[in-house]
Amino acid sequence: MEKLSIDTGVKQTFPQDMRVGSALSHIVAAASIVEELEGESEDVDLTVIKYVDAWINEMLPINYKPGLAEVLGSKIKKKLTGIFPEISENELGTTLDEAIEVKNSIEHGEIIYDYADLEVRIERVLRSLGVDINYFSNYLETNNFGEKVNNLLSLLVLTIGIATVRKKWTAELQ
Repeated sequence: MEKLSIDTGVKQTFPQDMRVGSALSHIVAAASIVEELEGESEDVDLTVIKYVDAWINEMLPINYKPGLAEVLGSKIKKKLTGIFPEISENELGTTLDEAIEVKNSIEHGEIIYDYADLEVRIERVLRSLGVDINYFSNYLETNNFGEKVNNLLSLLVLTIGIATVRKKWTAELQ
């Protein structure tokens, strides 16, 4: 499967059977260890961005409301590599992979039975990065179940994306 990178415009090839969310969680865990031992590194940041980029590509398109990224950016308190130990590597990978599965199910018109579990998982990821999902209740409130799920997934995608470039995001806002 080939995906075009959002940041670099370079084609990235990933095996069809690779679970992108799990791969991303392994990279984030490894990057967090490197940062802890050696400090931040541009090479490590670029590797994390590459895998976040691949995961985001799997999640596109998302529902976006103008101003949502700015609000989320002001709420996120940690860089993505700072998500541990509040969330385990396994839990992060499972959440990211399930998000892809649910997104694909919705796009194919399938009924989602485990929405509550996914919502709890996403809430844990958001909370571990400093985002209170209750703050976005107006964005999530809708009578259309598919739209509600897509809005929740959009919050996750934007949060992961912004938390990946947390240092740069803060600098750009000031």
